[in-house]
Amino acid sequence: MTALCFQLKGRPEQRLDLSPLVPARLDGLNRKEIEGLSVATTREAVTVGDVFKVKGRDVQNLHFIGTDNRCDKIGAGLTGGDIVVEGDAGMLLGARMKTGKIAVHGSAGVLAGASMTGGEIAVRRDAGDQAGGVAFGETFGMKGGFIAIGGDAGDLVGERLRRGLIVVGGNAGDYAGGRMIAGTILLQGGAGRYAGYGNRRGSLIFADKPRHLLPTYVDSGVMEFDYLRLLETWLRGQGLRIRLGGRARRLVGDMAVLGKGEMLILS
Repeated sequence: MTALCFQLKGRPEQRLDLSPLVPARLDGLNRKEIEGLSVATTREAVTVGDVFKVKGRDVQNLHFIGTDNRCDKIGAGLTGGDIVVEGDAGMLLGARMKTGKIAVHGSAGVLAGASMTGGEIAVRRDAGDQAGGVAFGETFGMKGGFIAIGGDAGDLVGERLRRGLIVVGGNAGDYAGGRMIAGTILLQGGAGRYAGYGNRRGSLIFADKPRHLLPTYVDSGVMEFDYLRLLETWLRGQGLRIRLGGRARRLVGDMAVLGKGEMLILS
């Protein structure tokens, strides 16, 4: 059975809310019913059939083709199935998702994976601010799952992270891991100012020493970490060729709050 494909006809005149286009909502609907679903975000009525060419049948495997940064909430609330985005995604990609996989061949907007509790998101290029952060109306950020960003991430990546893993292949903006409660963020590139601000129990792993380190972190020296080797093995299983080794300089903090978090700077 071929994947159910949504090919964008042209740049939409308004932002689109694509949250209805997930397997749990589409299961049991015929082509005409799918094309009649509303994806409008303004007073002007817009349906799936107005903006997408729809083909295919397998609702557990969804493909979005030619999408741009106006296509919001792709995979929001996902509870199973696979979504492939052959283009860019707008804001709230995979927000509050529970299970399933989302792969974006382009870039994603703000709040990718916000308050997700499980599943996997892979963004080949860049992600906007607050990836893995706090979705509207929520208290915590990402609470489980895995986010891989191939390029750069914006400010506040992993804000109030509660659980899970975020990997950034490029650079992150300011406040990386800001107010994180637990979980892990791996940054292969640089980070802006105030990384780990308000960190309570989370782990920030840096391939290189950040240019700006908060004074509320205490240097504990270089140590051996078996879990870095285990993490490297797991990442390779996910298709990410990242070398971590087993040695890192450990800085403990943020001492301005609970102070049980850490920064690991790979040696």
